[in-house]
Amino acid sequence: MNEFNPTRIELARKYRGWTKKELAEHSGMTPTYIGILVGNPTANLTESSIEKIAYATSLPLSFFMLREPGLDWNRLAFRRKKRITLNLSNRICAEFEMLTDMVSRVSSMSNVPDDTASWLDEIAPTLDPRAQGVRDIAANTRAILGLPSTGAVRNMIRIVERKGVIIAPLTTKVADSVSDGVTYPGKALIGYFPENKPGDRLRFTIAHELGHLVLHRYRRPKDVSLMEREANEFAGEFLLPESDARAVISPSMMLEDYLYVKSGWGISVGAAVRRAFDLGLIDGDKYKSLYVRMAQRHWIKHEPVEVKTEHPVRLAQMLGRAFGGLDDTGRSTVPRDGIEGFLGIPFELANDWCDNRLTEKAASWTIMR
Repeated sequence: MNEFNPTRIELARKYRGWTKKELAEHSGMTPTYIGILVGNPTANLTESSIEKIAYATSLPLSFFMLREPGLDWNRLAFRRKKRITLNLSNRICAEFEMLTDMVSRVSSMSNVPDDTASWLDEIAPTLDPRAQGVRDIAANTRAILGLPSTGAVRNMIRIVERKGVIIAPLTTKVADSVSDGVTYPGKALIGYFPENKPGDRLRFTIAHELGHLVLHRYRRPKDVSLMEREANEFAGEFLLPESDARAVISPSMMLEDYLYVKSGWGISVGAAVRRAFDLGLIDGDKYKSLYVRMAQRHWIKHEPVEVKTEHPVRLAQMLGRAFGGLDDTGRSTVPRDGIEGFLGIPFELANDWCDNRLTEKAASWTIMR
């Protein structure tokens, strides 16, 4: 049946983290038949087959009818550690592609373009910047986002959302050291992994991913580690500008003194120490000794001084506008059949991406007499 898109079967399989054999088992079909559906969709692609796969994967039937262009997963910016499994990598990429599809459709429904934010085109470099160049670009980005050249960013997520970038928590469970966020060049969209992330780490993650959006829009270093270093340099300058860092950090500071930097700028002690080293405010020996002390005090993963966790709102508001369910308080009430029928996404997954800010519109029933 031509109304179904066979490439969505593979996307659904990878999103669930299944092999073709596992998809076949869950769907009550053979691996050979699953292979036929994907590789030769003109043969035996029946509505009954798609219904079985939709039921097994808990995805709406409409998901398999969408024909949004796929993403080149090799261009996604997220840390792929050597120990990351292909299964987990596929799940991350598949979820981000599904999120991108939904954002594109919602944008067209609510008359909000999602393909670019014009300011990104203006500021994104086409040539490779040096370290100081990355810091200059970060400083210019602060200005474009309406921030002064110095001082703390009070709400990192809100500042970025106000300039048209959509930010959404992802549901794929990842190891702590695998990845914190995902971006794709050309898409004003940031996905992040919220599980057990303190507020300061989340703020750095968003600034880091913003760095990818700006720095790697038109260029992509062959060395992935250089990409990550550039994004970290960007995030450090964005959250703790060089002039601020030089004013508040000195070589003689003890580890406890960095807690004042954390409380004032919303950046972790670890990130502040690294910032001090990158700017030459402390030497390598002092940098190592501070990290040894952090490890001894078990601060590497659990630092003192709580930084409030920030939450995205833009995507939920876009859904509210698209379905006419956004009230004056910013709360979004949307119909399940609209989310699942028009967007091809389970209501619960869309709600997760909206940071649980959706309320399901009650179904209206007519009693026949």
